[in-house]
Amino acid sequence: MDIKEIKSDFIICEVPDHHKHKAILLDLIDKIPNHPYEEISKTDWNLPKTFERKYLEYFYSHITKNIMDQQKKYFKAARWVIAQGWFQQYQKGSSHVYHNHPKANFTNVYFLELPDKHFKTSLKVKEKEYDYKVKEGQIITFPAYLPHCSKTNGKKRKTIISFNSDFYDIQ
Repeated sequence: MDIKEIKSDFIICEVPDHHKHKAILLDLIDKIPNHPYEEISKTDWNLPKTFERKYLEYFYSHITKNIMDQQKKYFKAARWVIAQGWFQQYQKGSSHVYHNHPKANFTNVYFLELPDKHFKTSLKVKEKEYDYKVKEGQIITFPAYLPHCSKTNGKKRKTIISFNSDFYDIQ
């Protein structure tokens, strides 16, 4: 069997009015009970699906629709869906091991707080770390099968909002 290499898409989008959204989203996230998960300082990943997530309601209605509509055009798709969303906060010394997201086309990471770009989400492509430039206020979209992690965080808190997305009826 011959395997031909196919390049994957990595998309970085700027979130308009990031600073306005940042203040609102962080306030809503602060209201969520402190639930660490593995080495992550705080997340809602492990809270029941029925738990009210007002920050996600805001995030979906004010940020993702525009971003996803742009990506829909890029992929020449008829529609898109977000399968799941969650936040993660990393204090000094916290981290998240390499993992991937099965049953999704893409994983998306919104860098809500990224005081040091050295602590961005680390991606592996063919066992090598993929180098990309990103800053606070941007969303990176990448194939969900790729291993990614959050290396041990520095002194200042990092907050991300992640979500999985799928595109359908591609032309």
